[in-house]
Formats: sequence, C-alpha cells, structure tokens
Amino acid sequence: MSKKNSNNEGKMPFLEHFSELRKRIFYIFIFLIIGMGLAWRLSYMAIDFIELPLEQPTYITYLSGDLKNYIKEKDPYVYKAAGLNKTPKVFKRHRLHYSRPLEPFFIQVKVSIILGFLITLPFILFEIWRFINPALKRKEKFYLFPFLFFGTIFFIAGMIFMIFFIWPAVINFSLSYQSSGLTPLINISHYVNFALRLSLIFGLIFELPLVSALFSIAGILKPAFLKKYRKYALILSLIIAAFHADIVTMLFIAVPLYSMYEIGILISSLIWIFKKKPALAGA
Repeated sequence: MSKKNSNNEGKMPFLEHFSELRKRIFYIFIFLIIGMGLAWRLSYMAIDFIELPLEQPTYITYLSGDLKNYIKEKDPYVYKAAGLNKTPKVFKRHRLHYSRPLEPFFIQVKVSIILGFLITLPFILFEIWRFINPALKRKEKFYLFPFLFFGTIFFIAGMIFMIFFIWPAVINFSLSYQSSGLTPLINISHYVNFALRLSLIFGLIFELPLVSALFSIAGILKPAFLKKYRKYALILSLIIAAFHADIVTMLFIAVPLYSMYEIGILISSLIWIFKKKPALAGA
C-alpha cells in the first residue's frame, strides 16, 4: 500500500508540471491571437514603410550620389572601373508586383503574425518566466530576468536599426542595377521576405553583446580572448557584409556588425573588473 502511494506521489509533480506547461502554452497562444488582431491594421503601415525606398529617395540615395561624385572627381578611372557610371542618375519610382492569387493577403498575414509576436513578446516572456521560475535558484533568477528583458530590447532595436538604416541602403543598391536593358520587377513576397530575413539577422547581431556578457559572467569568455581575435572579427564582418552589398552599403552592414563585437569586448572587460574586485578585497 505504501509502495503504491509512493508511486502516485512520484507521478503527481510530473502531472502538475505538464498541466502547468499546457496552461502556459494556451496563454501564449491566446496572446498571439490577440496580438495578431491588434497588428492587422499595423501590417498595412509596416508594408507601406518598407516600400518607401522604392517610392522615394532616401538618405542613402543622396549619400551614395555624393560619394560617387567625389570618386568621379578624384579618380575617373576607378569611377568607370567600378561601374559607377552605369548607375541611374535620376531616382525612378517602382511598385511591387504579385503573380499569384491572394499573394498580398498571405504576406499581410505573415507580417501580422510577426508584428503580433513582437507586440505580445513581453507577455510571452512573462509566461515563460512563470513556468521556469519555480525550478530556478535565487542566483539564476537574478541573472535570467535581466537577460530576458535586455535580450528582447536588443533584438527589437536590431530590427528597427535594419528597417531605418540598412534597408534603404540595400534597396538602393538593388535598384542601381537597372539600365536601359534591365528593369526591376520586384515581387511582393520576395521583397517582404527579404526584409523580414534581414530584420531577423540584425536582431541576432544586436544580441552579440548580451551573449558576450553571459559567457563572461559564466567565466567562459575573457576580454583578452576577444581582443586577440579583434582583427579576424573585422575581416569576418567585411566578408559577411560583402555578400550583401556594394562598397557603400557594405559599410552600413559591416560597421554595426563589428561595433557589436567591440561593445562585447567593453562589456566583457567591465564584467571581469567587477568579478576581480571581491577577490582583491578579500586579499
């Protein structure tokens, strides 16, 4: 009898744990549905916003034009060799196209889901926190909550940075290929999916300082290691950026990418300074 009771007692925590998990997943699902409903109207504005580089000149248009004129004056040979003389001199307005039935509708649904996820992300993280909180030690709770909070802020900041600063540069570079024999016919699905993919990439790039902080707190990563491979990080940043852009746009991708590495070094250095203070005080 006692053996049977002990078996039942052993199963109860698991059943309660599973029930709690199911409840949190249900709440997250409800939050996502509500967030998607709230974001439906915002999706129109979001799509219109990422269309702006096609419809009107952006800051990168003027900056790129000034740089091309400077290169033309200083070194006409480089100007022609780089093909800068073949790029359009006057901005032309472009429109998105779709080739399948309901294609714009499904794109709007996708954008609404992503915006809804971002809107409800604090609530989703709070539900995740409530689920794992009982199993965490006091020290783990102290570190986890700030990382969840700042990780969300940095990720969203990376996406915003991409849309406002990187996206116009990328589209400007893409449109620079048009000529008398080559006219861009941009599909809405490819256009929006590319914007979403780049937003995700830059969201992850902005997480690098946080990852550096996490590994430094754990004692795995030291600033000396990051400083040692600084030049390789710079080269890698330029290589990654070179796959997406010309010399102008490349800088707008490589600079923030490498900047995150430098910020990671700074954060790691500060963490190790604070880690050594107790040891010096004890000595």
